Order: sequence, then C-alpha cells, then structure tokens
Amino acid sequence: MNDLVARAVIAVIAVGLGIARWRFHARLPVAAVAVVDWAMSIIAALGLTIVVVTALELFRPSLPLFSALAIYAVMYILVEAAIRSVQRQTSILVPGRDDEPDLEFPGLLAIAGPIGRFGPYGLTATFYSSQLLCFFNPFQLVETVRQETGNAALVGREKRSGDDGRGYRTRVTYTLPFDGEWFVASGGATPKTSHSWDILGQRFALDFVQVNDFFRTHTGRGTKAEEYFCYGREIRAAADGSVVAMEARVRQAFLGWGLCDFTARSFVGNHVLVKHAEGEFGLYAHLVRGSIAVAPGDRVERGQVLGLCGHTGHSTEPHLHFHLQDSADLFRGMGLPVRFSHLLVDGKAGTGVLLRAGNRARSQFRS
Repeated sequence: MNDLVARAVIAVIAVGLGIARWRFHARLPVAAVAVVDWAMSIIAALGLTIVVVTALELFRPSLPLFSALAIYAVMYILVEAAIRSVQRQTSILVPGRDDEPDLEFPGLLAIAGPIGRFGPYGLTATFYSSQLLCFFNPFQLVETVRQETGNAALVGREKRSGDDGRGYRTRVTYTLPFDGEWFVASGGATPKTSHSWDILGQRFALDFVQVNDFFRTHTGRGTKAEEYFCYGREIRAAADGSVVAMEARVRQAFLGWGLCDFTARSFVGNHVLVKHAEGEFGLYAHLVRGSIAVAPGDRVERGQVLGLCGHTGHSTEPHLHFHLQDSADLFRGMGLPVRFSHLLVDGKAGTGVLLRAGNRARSQFRS
C-alpha cells in the first residue's frame, strides 16, 4: 500500500508540473523556455507512465522492463503531441489565411516502405519512439539543445514583434531547386499546411519527392534507395549566392521501416546552406553522401548543381528538404516564406507562388 501511495504522489507531482509548465509558459524567461520545455515533457511523461504501469500491475504483478520503457515512449509522444497542439492553437492566426481548402488529390501520399502497411500512425509511432535514442548520440544531443534554445529565442522574437512572417517578401527571385516534376509531400505557409509551424526556423519549409500516378514514391518494397524516383536527382541552387556552410559526412539513414537514424552525426543530414541575399539563407538538406559539389566560400549561380537528392539524417524516405531563413546559424534563423517563379503548378504557369502540400511543381527556368 505504501508503494502505491508513493507512486500516486510522484505521478500527481509529475503531471502537475507538466500542467504548470503550460499554465506559466508565457511568464518564463526566453532563455529558460527550452530547458523547462524539455524537462517538463520528460517529467509529465514519467508521471503518466507511473499511472499506466500501476494500473496494469493490478492485473499483472510484475511487468517486464521493456514494457515500461515502451509505455514511457508512447506517453512521451502523446505529451509532445499535446504540447504542439496547444502551441498551434495559441499561434498568431490571420482570419481568411488559415482556412485554406484541401487540395483535391486521391487519398494520402502512400507511406514508403514496409512500414506503410501500418499507415501514418505506424510510421509516426515508430519514428518518434526510435527518436528517443537520439539522446544517446552526443552529436544529435548537442543539435537538439541548439535547436530548442534557438527556437525559444525565435518564439520570444515572434511574440515581441507580433509578426508570424507570412507577409515577408524575398529580396531576390527564387526558382525550383530541381528539374522535372516534383510533388510537395509536406509544407505550406499556414498553421494548417506548415511543415513544422512550431519550429520557427522550419515554419515555411517544403519537403519534395517524386511520385507516380498512384502517389507512390518508389518501386519495389522501398527498402533500397535506388527504388525511389527522386533518389540521386540533381539538386540545384534556387538563386545566385555563396555557400556559407555544408555537411557531407553523414551516411545513408535506415530506410523503409520508419526508424529514425539516431546514429547520424547530424539530424539535418548532408546539406548545403547558401546565402542568396542579405538575410536570406537557403537550406538544401538530406543529400547523398559524397555528392556535394560545392564548399564554403564558393559562389554559385542559379541552377548550378549543389548535390544529389538523398536520404540522410532524420528522414523517413529520400526527399529534398528546402527552406529559407534569415540567419547563417542553422538553429537560430527565423523561417521565411519563399515564392517560386518560372514554374508550372499543377499544370498551370505561375510566378510568385507559395507552394503547399499536394502541389505538383515543375521548373520552367532555363539558364
């Protein structure tokens, strides 16, 4: 009985701290937000795990350790999902711009690989559960801390300005960073369509893949990179600029089973960061190891090949992640919307277009 009471007290305190975190979040100093967020997520998930494990032990006296760990992983995912939901609901919303109609394309983009049999929930559960192992990788742990602290600073900056960035107009013209027709798998310029609205650096990011008529991204089982239509395709500079940073040492990530690559030295994967204009830096991420054709300090021209589309870092399948931000610091730059020109969108010519998930885009730029 004493053990049960102790567990109940710990659970109440843990969950209570999690609730307090949401209630007093706005009063926290910006510098403390990231650390408190991370710690409170862990504590709240621990409290919920104790409740669930205790309830289950009423029917089975002794649960295996791996069962408790699995329950904790699920609770952590649920806590983070709840937090993101609250943050999304309290984001700056603009009437008339957040009620975009859904694009008409048949069904969801097919989930790649064998994990696709379990649908989007199976992919999400597998990916985010395995992502917990990233805390044992010192490289990714440092990146996570940098991302969380950087995002906390950006949140404070957004609150002070009252501007969510959607009205920004780029200083230069951008064209699609590839040839041929690609499909926007994820991304948009509103909370409803955004790639990662609450991660402000990636707020306007776009994930591009290539699909067939059935919205599949690969042939075969989807366990080999070469089976994916976009794998190895040339990725090109979206505008003139200069290379300010790059990473080319990350090996290919796990493929087809929905696992997060917790062993990678960078969760961004192989990437190139290009300064296209003052306060406008383009990130081209998840490139093939050994394919990057530029180095920091190089000048690049619009349409110049930077590397090949790959599957490195935190990637669920081969794709190009592209976004624009206002700083050369990968984790402290505010995301910026990019309007592409000289392209076909769903078969129609366009200029100054904000792409969103579900669009088919083909470059019409000729160098």
